Amino acid sequence: MSRVLYLSEVAKYIENLNPEDHARLTRTRQLFEERGFIVGQKYVKKIARGSLWELRAGKIRLFLCIRGNTAVGVHILQKKSQKLPLKDVKLAERRCKQL
Repeated sequence: MSRVLYLSEVAKYIENLNPEDHARLTRTRQLFEERGFIVGQKYVKKIARGSLWELRAGKIRLFLCIRGNTAVGVHILQKKSQKLPLKDVKLAERRCKQL
């Protein structure tokens, strides 16, 4: 994987993360940029048909839409339960289709 970009809504959310979560997300993103999908399911998992993936950084989940060798962060959330909220998955899918 070459690089990870963010939609403006996602970038604003990341700016407001506490320092610990921000550092964890930054490390995970850098690992993904260096190694791509071979980082394994601990850090990245396909969550929908098409090109929508979930980048896992502790309790933070960044939804990525893959376009060529670029991943675009289309939605981000702080996970509070085992299951991903369906409304967040649908929102990420919608934003991915708009790219």
